[in-house]
Amino acid sequence: MSDLKLDPRVTAMRPDLAASSLEGQVTAARYSEGTEYQLVHGLTNLHSGPDSKSTLSSQLLYGEHFTVYEISDGWAWGQATRDDYVGYCRADALSPDLFPTTHHVTNLCSHIFTEPDPKSPPKGQVFMMSDLSVINEIPTKGFVQLADGNWIFAPHISKIHGTDPVSEALKFLYTPYIWGGKCSSGIDCSALIQIAFAAVGISVPRDSDQQAKVIGTQLSDEMIPQKGDVAFFPGHVGFMLDDMHLLHANVHHMRVSIDPLREVIDIVSFQTDEPPLSSIRRLET
Repeated sequence: MSDLKLDPRVTAMRPDLAASSLEGQVTAARYSEGTEYQLVHGLTNLHSGPDSKSTLSSQLLYGEHFTVYEISDGWAWGQATRDDYVGYCRADALSPDLFPTTHHVTNLCSHIFTEPDPKSPPKGQVFMMSDLSVINEIPTKGFVQLADGNWIFAPHISKIHGTDPVSEALKFLYTPYIWGGKCSSGIDCSALIQIAFAAVGISVPRDSDQQAKVIGTQLSDEMIPQKGDVAFFPGHVGFMLDDMHLLHANVHHMRVSIDPLREVIDIVSFQTDEPPLSSIRRLET
């Protein structure tokens, strides 16, 4: 058996355990088919280890599916169905009861209520691009009922995707920056790209280096950037708003901001020996 050089971020393998689909490709003490679960918390951290103090790798949103290969000491190790990211999350955030996705959240965030009444106790908060299972699309007092019996305000959700990823990304303007964050309480640069594309029905990987391999085609030096182009830097990514301005979640301001591309290039140039602007890519239309 020869181990392949596989990306550990999206490959469910450890020395003691790996996904059954990897048997014959990687060496592990045992293999597991995994069990599919669904996220029932509005926001769940995905860590690099079974410890809340370990690195925040990413986040899982309400309604997402997560393939679990092991549950131990209250932690589940597995892989997100949406983008294949591997990590540890709290087992109590998962349910074996799977509901079909009918809608997604279009607001930056919304609340789930126990009754179709804004004065009823909120059950929890959900965030943009969370998956929902609506059992009746006819609103009651403006709310629709979910498969788990709770309610959400109908104008905050949709079964239809948007058409402009930049407009979706602009919803996050001034959102605080958090490494690994994927929502309006905190987001990182690649999650801003991923969520914005998801909002228009396009699936892209989680991290910027992965995104650079699949998003669009690279602009030649003589081509002028335009709105919607995606600019890649070493370890960073953002949306072009026009030929000169970048929308991005960044550590420099610790928030989502709009900055001159030239300023971003200058800042990155002090942080790396690589070319500060890796590429600008345009999605095919």
